[in-house]
Amino acid sequence: MFDARSTVFVIAVAVTIACGPPKLGGGETSDDGSTSDDTESSTSESGDPPTSEGGDFLPDYPDMGTVECDPWEQDCPEGEKCVPYASTGGPWDANKCVPVMGNQAPGEPCTLGGIVEATDDCDETGACWDVMDVDGQLIGICHAFCMDISDPKCSPGSECLFNNNINFCVPTCDPTLQDCGEGLACFWANNAFHCIFTDQNIPADEPCGFVNDCAAGLNCLIAELLPNCAGSACCSAFCDLNRGDEPCDAIPGTVCSAFFEEGTAPLGYDHVGVCILPP
Repeated sequence: MFDARSTVFVIAVAVTIACGPPKLGGGETSDDGSTSDDTESSTSESGDPPTSEGGDFLPDYPDMGTVECDPWEQDCPEGEKCVPYASTGGPWDANKCVPVMGNQAPGEPCTLGGIVEATDDCDETGACWDVMDVDGQLIGICHAFCMDISDPKCSPGSECLFNNNINFCVPTCDPTLQDCGEGLACFWANNAFHCIFTDQNIPADEPCGFVNDCAAGLNCLIAELLPNCAGSACCSAFCDLNRGDEPCDAIPGTVCSAFFEEGTAPLGYDHVGVCILPP
């Protein structure tokens, strides 16, 4: 789980996303799998996005705890692996060594023992992430660790989703198609469009605070880009620049505008737009 209460999450695109990185679906999750609503998720701050010359970047996360191992180095003793965990029962804010307790491969379903305990039944190459509470159990998908911080590599169809404590290969997607599995939606997260669990399913033109607060097909944008946003950020629709403004009808006064600055779109994503005020 990511937490962004003390961070600003902005990206090198034509529009500024002021919402925090994705959080675990279903609100704050305790170690026993119970959930509670996040009352602070509607707050966010804006900032200047990095330029295209700045390249990929790591979000500036606060120091939220001692790192007992290095997730990039996987420097735990034999028979253990370095995984993220919630040292205070809230965000996944640190890393520790846990025993390898299963043999589920990346892409296969998994069970997480708890966000503090952090044990799972994935093999040594990955950990259980994108989890949600299913009848009192935290069920997710095994995600491979992306190991080289200077040049993270993942299998075709996935990209490395990373911050200070997390380095997972996560499936990529097209936000204009929303081609993710059940319970997932396509959001921009750090360096690519990733399939991530939706959290609040907030509709268009309503306030949001985290990237995955919005319903599938929507994106959390700073209020200045929208005509009538009642918060510091609100959900707005992704759109296809080749298909016109139809998705933008949900928020009158917006038009389909390029998501990325000219010349900076990743390969295959130059058609991606978002509904904002006319330039």
